[in-house]
Amino acid sequence: MHGTTTLAGTPAEPGPADGPSGATPQRMWPLSAWQRRLSRFGYHAPERAPLRERLVPPMPDGPGVSTGVPSPALERLGLRLPTGLWVWMCRWSGWLAPLLVTLFGGLLIFINLGHPHDIIFDETYYAKDSWALWHYGLRGHWPSNANQLLLQHPEVIPKPVGNAFIAHPPDGKWVIGIGEMIFGLNPFGWRFMTALLGTLAVLVLCRIGRRLFRSTLLGCTAGLLMCVDGLHLVMSRTGLLDLVVMFWALCSFGLLLIDRDRSRARLADAVGATVDNPGARPDHELATRARLGWRPFRILAGVTLGICCATKWDGLDFLAGFAVLSVLWDAGARKTAGARHPYRTALLHDVPFAFLSTVVVGFFTYLASWSGWLFTQGGYDRQWAAHRRGLSPASLGPIPLPQFNMTWVPAPLRSLLHYHWEIWNFNTHLTTRTPTCPTRGAGWSTGVRCPSTTRAG
Repeated sequence: MHGTTTLAGTPAEPGPADGPSGATPQRMWPLSAWQRRLSRFGYHAPERAPLRERLVPPMPDGPGVSTGVPSPALERLGLRLPTGLWVWMCRWSGWLAPLLVTLFGGLLIFINLGHPHDIIFDETYYAKDSWALWHYGLRGHWPSNANQLLLQHPEVIPKPVGNAFIAHPPDGKWVIGIGEMIFGLNPFGWRFMTALLGTLAVLVLCRIGRRLFRSTLLGCTAGLLMCVDGLHLVMSRTGLLDLVVMFWALCSFGLLLIDRDRSRARLADAVGATVDNPGARPDHELATRARLGWRPFRILAGVTLGICCATKWDGLDFLAGFAVLSVLWDAGARKTAGARHPYRTALLHDVPFAFLSTVVVGFFTYLASWSGWLFTQGGYDRQWAAHRRGLSPASLGPIPLPQFNMTWVPAPLRSLLHYHWEIWNFNTHLTTRTPTCPTRGAGWSTGVRCPSTTRAG
């Protein structure tokens, strides 16, 4: 390291790595070019954390945190808790504080949940479709006055007839239907599950923030902000699919965070940065050869991403983004551990298993959500392929495609493929006049609204 600049900003001198006898050796790390420029103005780089701590930063309730030392804030208030109780509270604050925030959010969501006693926006579709799925296994046609019959007193539940087209996959309606099975086909019943998932989302976000920032305070702050967010409050009190999509996407991210910490801990052990030797040097060979092993939390993330897609196709964006994010996390961990070509290593060792865990698992989870339609005979378009030649689609939108024989694909799956094509066409060509213009996705963060009065689904 002769001629370079060290962590403290002074030239490194050649010599033994160890200091005086009995002293802990201090490793000297060369500064980057930018840090060397800043050192001319008095900048001093912070001491670099050990390798294991950089790969897996300690959690706020790790060993040595709950020492029994009383809180200075409580002492100033004249309060002194028993040592055993204080240690227990410190150790479990990572759950106690998020649960308190969740309780606050749940009260805001559940109080007077059945008000207004009316059918709000697309509840007119999802509430009745959910009831039909749980009672008859498929969506049917409801009488034109069904909404009035459901809201009158006493309530009258008409029976749907036939089979009807649905514009979204069925999982979200199965979830909404759980509340209807418990509390009946009424506003409280079809809003119960979205309210429950909205409340649980606060807990999940608190735990995600805590793990992401290694701070219980920051995690609970994130959850508290969600509690008072107007959009979250409204969507949690409405029987729509969007809150269900958000919940499963949030769970997927949380599971991938857990997987990230576990795989990085395994990588740290592989390069020698164990709990007993956290300051081991990065090693290119070990970081490149290391296998991250069995990763059940990433597989669970694939399942939740599949459920997210099976609620609304908006989940496909999360599936693609989270799959790429998981691989980038692996590449970043290998780079920290010493790999000189982390992205090439991740491409060879991590991408195949990430694809299987997220995309493939998500696909089969999505396909399983249609099992009721596949294994019965009366669903919409269920018999479409029964007496048709098994040819592939002739076009993809305006793009013509060469056709080839698909008779080897079972007829129910070909019917399902055709059904998805109809869903695609419906959602991409839906245009209705509305009194107010919708907000496009790109304008959600700024509240920008388009000037037109045409709503395209």
